[in-house]
Amino acid sequence: MPAGHRNYLSLKHEHKTIPYGGVGEIREDGDANYGFKDIKGDNRLIDTIPELKHEPALMALVRVINTPKTGIFSIGCVSDRYQDKNQFRHSGYIEFSFNSKLFIADASHYFPLFFNFERLLEKNDFTVKVEFNWSIQPATFIDKSVTGYTCTIYLNTYFVESEEAAKKAWEKTLSILAQYLGNISIEHTDYIFSTEE
Repeated sequence: MPAGHRNYLSLKHEHKTIPYGGVGEIREDGDANYGFKDIKGDNRLIDTIPELKHEPALMALVRVINTPKTGIFSIGCVSDRYQDKNQFRHSGYIEFSFNSKLFIADASHYFPLFFNFERLLEKNDFTVKVEFNWSIQPATFIDKSVTGYTCTIYLNTYFVESEEAAKKAWEKTLSILAQYLGNISIEHTDYIFSTEE
C-alpha cells in the first residue's frame, strides 16, 4: 500500500534564543505566544500551558517527551484547525532538543532520529495523509550558556471531507510521534535541564 505521508528534513539558518518571552500576545501568523517553560521532569507544569488546554493529543505528546526517562525535552508547540469550504485539516508543530549540553552542538545528531522515524512509519504501514517537516535550527539556551541546535517537527494533515476525519488524522499523527519520541533514551547526562520530578 502506498504511503499517505510525506516525511522530510530541512535546515533553518535563523538563530533563536531560549527562553523566549510571551504573555499571550497574538503574532502575525495568528498564534499566541505564551513563552518558554521548563517542564522537563515536572509534568504538573503541563497543565499551565495554554496551548495544550484543548488539545489532549498534543498534551499527551508533550507529556511523554518530558518524562525523566527520555533524552529530550520540549521547547514549544502549537496546533490549529482549518476549514476551506467543506474540507478540514489540522496543523501545528512540536519543538524539542536533546537534553545534553555537548550533544546538541552537532546538528547531525538529529538525522538518525529523522531516519529511524521514517523506518517506523514504514514498519507500521502508516497511511495517514500528513506532512512531517523536521526543521533543525541553531539556538542558544541563554540561562544555561549552551549553544547548539533544536528540532521542530511541523505537521500538516491534508484536507479531508469531515471534521471528524481531520481530527482522527491529527490524533493518529501525534500518537505515532509520541510512541517514537517517548522512547528516545538518555545517552548523555550533561543535562541542560534537570530530569528530576
